[in-house]
Amino acid sequence: MPFEVHYSSDFYRIEVNVADNLLRSEWLRAVSKVEMVTGGTKLMEALQETVVELAIADARVLTALTSETKEWMATKFYELLSKTNLKRLARITPSDLFSKIALESVATRSEALNITKFSVMNFTDPEEGLRWLLS
Repeated sequence: MPFEVHYSSDFYRIEVNVADNLLRSEWLRAVSKVEMVTGGTKLMEALQETVVELAIADARVLTALTSETKEWMATKFYELLSKTNLKRLARITPSDLFSKIALESVATRSEALNITKFSVMNFTDPEEGLRWLLS
């Protein structure tokens, strides 16, 4: 699959394969809330510009998010993504249990608030996430 870089910084990278209807993003290091908002906004913009419906988001390095950052993700981030054509999001979470649960709780809260308009599944293995997206 030929991916093209859509956005790249020292903390976040977004690549898109329009032909295969797939976006791939990866957090490159731990981030502040400001960086999370920047990355989330860039992700929404990439989804709007390319109109792809499937995304895999690698968040394995996000092991220490503040409660303020998690609140933004649960209430604003998923709302932004719901304004795009996104149908399925495979999230690749950290393997350690505490960080994994923290990230999963963000999606659960967003779904409980009825904000999320797409399917979200969590994986620790990117290949499993990709298989789910393409199934």
